[in-house]
This record gives sequence, structure tokens and C-alpha cells, in this order.
Amino acid sequence: MRIAACASALAWAWLVSVSAADPAAGEYARGLRSSVPSVRRHAAVSLGRAGDPSAVPALIAALEDPEKDVRREAAKALGFLKDARAVAPLAEALGDREMNVRLYAAYALGEIKDPKATGPLLRALRDPEWCVRDQAAWALREIGDPKIAGLLAAALRDPSADAAHVVWLLRHIGASRVVGPLAALLDDPAAEVRMRAVGALAELGDAAAVDPLLTALKDKTPGVRRAAIGALLDIADDRAKKPLDDLVAREQDPSVREAAEEALFQMSAEKDLVAYWSFDDRSTDVAKDTTGHGNDGEIRGCTPVEGRVGSALRFGPGKYIELGQPAGLPIAMRPLTFMAWVKSDAPSGVVVARGGAFCGFSLYLKDGVAKFGIHREQEDPAHIAAGEENVVGDWVHLAGVVKEDRVELYVNGKLAATEKTPGYIPGNCGQGMEIGFDTANSPAEITDPFQGIIDEVKVYHAALSEDEIAEQSRSEPSKEAEER
Repeated sequence: MRIAACASALAWAWLVSVSAADPAAGEYARGLRSSVPSVRRHAAVSLGRAGDPSAVPALIAALEDPEKDVRREAAKALGFLKDARAVAPLAEALGDREMNVRLYAAYALGEIKDPKATGPLLRALRDPEWCVRDQAAWALREIGDPKIAGLLAAALRDPSADAAHVVWLLRHIGASRVVGPLAALLDDPAAEVRMRAVGALAELGDAAAVDPLLTALKDKTPGVRRAAIGALLDIADDRAKKPLDDLVAREQDPSVREAAEEALFQMSAEKDLVAYWSFDDRSTDVAKDTTGHGNDGEIRGCTPVEGRVGSALRFGPGKYIELGQPAGLPIAMRPLTFMAWVKSDAPSGVVVARGGAFCGFSLYLKDGVAKFGIHREQEDPAHIAAGEENVVGDWVHLAGVVKEDRVELYVNGKLAATEKTPGYIPGNCGQGMEIGFDTANSPAEITDPFQGIIDEVKVYHAALSEDEIAEQSRSEPSKEAEER
């Protein structure tokens, strides 16, 4: 072979010069010509460790040694030396009959980081051995040539392509460079290719992949549409909600429609809903938690009335709901959202609260305005977000949100106030939880009974966004509520 012949000539010239300058190196060089394979292998190892670039020609020649162990150690040594003169011989060694030689050739090319090795390494991604493909992928990442994005995407057209390594490389190149080439694959006539393209876009996990994935929702193959739904769910970008809604409305395949419905649920705030008291059953005994989490309460004296949505309960002095310490509603060290529709007849009253002066929360009215507060520890002050507008007399939607660094109050879906805090509520409180009253000493300001109607009380183990809360505040009123 021409490369091998040139390398041999260079090795002889190197041997003469090194022997004179460094007797030990010269000894190792002579070792490469030994008739004993173990001596040649040891010589290759030693020359790599010596770190002398003048050893490169002899090591290149050793890539043609008849013994696989010598070729392996020569490739490894060239990786230590990181000399660009070895790129072409190492690229040729990627076709060696021995797996470990190919593996260390890929390793060495990754250490040298010369873009000239990109093509051979891309071909090595089709090597029959996984470990060689893995090393070739690593080498390509180390070289970091962004121009290979299109070539990698095109490789997914080949059924034998190592899709996992291709996608791994695409992710390292960056979404901004690879989304375009991957999106082009969504027009491929083969469903398998389109499926692989969707899978690669999903692996990127980047918002830049949303638009092509939305296009894939219209693919003619149900499996591709299902894969696109899963990818959009993983990325969890709000831009997908309306197209998924539209898909549910038009989809004929039951499995795709079910996947879209599940994705919409998982992308909504409802997945974090842990308690919901609608009062629509008009019970006077049990306040049923309709989520099925078992956070039922005892109704004490409240009477059913028409609510903002369906039925509600009227509260007043001695009339409230006792929830005790519901096991399904831990409040410690987590984001929280509490919300309810209320129609108050009095300027002050507790909507929902738990805890006391040591720790807890309270969503309430005081002097005609809505407030939401938490108490974290006995020594700390209460942290209270207070609204400004009068909310007495009309239906109003209230929400209190606990975030890691603040509490927020929302009135009719709009942020009304915020207050900085040192952190979440640290404990679950020894006191119980009530709707329409606070039987303990208040974690905020008051324990007054609520006088009026409360409806649609919800608790989320999440800090809902303003848009999510606004959506909740747009609930359609019942006809009776509209008439009143």
C-alpha cells in the first residue's frame, strides 16, 4: 500500500536520527523491528508514552504490523501524540479487520481533532461493532464540525444507520443547526424515515423543534402522528396546545386521538390538581373531593345554593367545612396554588386556610380586599400579598400561589399583588385545614368566618402561571348566577 510504503521510509529515517539523539528511544524504535510480537507491542506502547512527535512515522508504519496487538498499540500511541500526520493512516485503519484496532484508530482521530477525519468517521458509524461506532461518535463530537449536521440527518434515511449515535451527535451540534435538516426528512416518502426524524427531533428536547413536530401532526401515518404527539409532550411548549386540540377534533384513529387527549391533560394544570371541591352534589354532610385523592371534608352547617358554576355552599358564623389534616394535601417544601370562586356579604372572612402562627397559609378577605399570606416559622413574620380593589358583593375568582421566593395573589385571573419570601412553607402544620373559617390562630391576620357563597375550591401541587389561572377564572357561570 502506498501509505504503508511511505510510512516505512519515514520510519527508517526517524530511527537513524532518534538513535543518535536518544538511546532509549532508539532502542524502542529497534524494538518495532523485532521478530517477537510482544517486543514490538511494548515498543509501540513506550513510544506513545514518551510523547516525542518524532516517533510518529515509525508508529504510522506499525499500523501495518501483521500482529493485531501491535497495530492496536500503535493507534493508541498516535492518539497520545495527537499529530496531524497520522490522520490519513488512522482513517485507513478504521477499516482494519480487528475491532480493537478500529476502535483505537477512532479514539486517536478524536484526540487529533482534524476535520479531515470527519468523512471516514461518519462511515465508521456503520461499523458492525457497537464499541467502534460509539468511539467514532465520540471522535466526531470532539472534532465538532457543525457542517456535518446535514450528513448526519441524511444518515437517518438508511435503515441500518445507528440512529442512537446519530441523534446523540445531532444533540451535541445544537438544535439551531440540526432542526432544518431533520425537518426536511419529514417529507421523505418512507414512513420509517419520517418516524426516525420525529424521534430525533424529540431527543433534541428544544423549543426549536416544535414547528416541524406540529407539521408532523398532519402526517398520513398514524404512528408518525403518535410519535409527534409524544415529542411535543416531552418538550411541553404551550404552542402545541391549540394544534393538539384541533387534532382531537378531527382525528379518526382512536389511538392517536387518545394520545392527543392524554398529552393535553399532561400539559395542563389539571395534572397537578390534588383536591377539588365543586359542591355540585348539594350534600350537607360531606364535601367530596372529586379528584379521587380522598381529601373529603365534613360540612358543618353550610347550605347548598346555586353557585358560580353549578352548585355551591353558603357559609357564615358556625358554618364551614372541616378537612382536618388531609393526607393527600401536604404543603411542606413545594409550590402550591389555592383558588376559589367567592361571593362575599361581609368585608372580612377566611376562604381557605391551614395552620397557625408557627406555619401555614390563608386565602381571605380583610377590610373588603383580597389577601393571601403564609407563615413559614414562628420567629418569622407573615408574608402577605394584599390586593387593592374592593371584592365584596360580586362573584370574584381568587387564587393564592406559593413559589420558592414569593407568594402571589390573583383576582379574576390577574396578578393583584406579590410578596417576597425566604422559601416554601417548611412544614405541614399541626393544625387542620378549613374552608370558610380558620379554627386555629391565623397564619396571616384573621380567623373570621366567611359570610357568603364559596364555590369551585381547588388545590394544586404546582405554582400555576397567570395564563393558567386566567383560564380558570373564565369558567362559565350557571344560568341562575347570571340572573342574579
